[in-house]
Amino acid sequence: MVGGHGQAPPSTPQAAAKLVGALLRHLRDEKKLDQREVVEAVPEFNSISTLSRYENANTPLKPESVTALLRFYEAPEDVFRDAEALLQWRADQRWWSAFSDVADHTLTSLFALESTSKVVQVYQENNVPGMLQTAGYARALMADYAQAQFDPEKRREAFAAIERRLQMRMRRQHLLDQPQAPLFRALIAEWVLDKQLGGIMVMREQLRYLLNVAENKPNVHIRILPGSALRKGSPLHPAITLFKPWEGAENRSVYLENKNVSGELLTDMGQIETFMASMDYWWQQALPKTATMERIQHYIDQLVSGASK
Repeated sequence: MVGGHGQAPPSTPQAAAKLVGALLRHLRDEKKLDQREVVEAVPEFNSISTLSRYENANTPLKPESVTALLRFYEAPEDVFRDAEALLQWRADQRWWSAFSDVADHTLTSLFALESTSKVVQVYQENNVPGMLQTAGYARALMADYAQAQFDPEKRREAFAAIERRLQMRMRRQHLLDQPQAPLFRALIAEWVLDKQLGGIMVMREQLRYLLNVAENKPNVHIRILPGSALRKGSPLHPAITLFKPWEGAENRSVYLENKNVSGELLTDMGQIETFMASMDYWWQQALPKTATMERIQHYIDQLVSGASK
């Protein structure tokens, strides 16, 4: 996240302020400046203690003072936007708080990371990524999970929660339509396209939706990892999500989704770097955009042909 690896995503306005403070401290450290040098150069700060309170978010952060520091540190424009968004963070921005009945702490942390990242990169070899699922496909996926429950009571509870979880998943997808939407890169194993989850009609709708998104949403980049590449190996985990607060190498996070159970948010920088390298390598092995769209169309044509028989 912005302001330091390992920090929790901003689930409250105070947490968002702490991220801004940590960002200011990070930028000062990058410039190799001590607090005294900053105070002498930036008129908005009349003492080291005031600057220290800003860096630790121990006082209300005035936007004009934060901007003055960002200008002094010559921060990139996207960092200005990040800081502004975090300073405006309000409780009503946490849409996931309305879904506490179906979203555990790991999920809400995931949603918070998504909402404050500039880049989100996903690899999936089990199914279409959640951000790109149609309602019919998502419902079929949830029904499969519910049906697989051995305990009758757990099976009943899982089926009862489907519509609520579906509402949450569809609401989550609104992120990609926002003015400050992240750059979203989705790498999908080819065999995901060859499944018929929910039946021919549901799968055809899903693939057509992928094709439409790939063609018409400039912030979403979909690539297919062909079977020929996967015969030589595969990424380190079947479902990986990488979060970047900006397009640099700092402060990244990795989430590993375990099928049908809660996932794991990595905090060890060495592990994160390892998964980063794996993601970058396999993205290079994927089909380019035009070939990806042709491959998706191929599977749509197969489904159309199958439905007509």
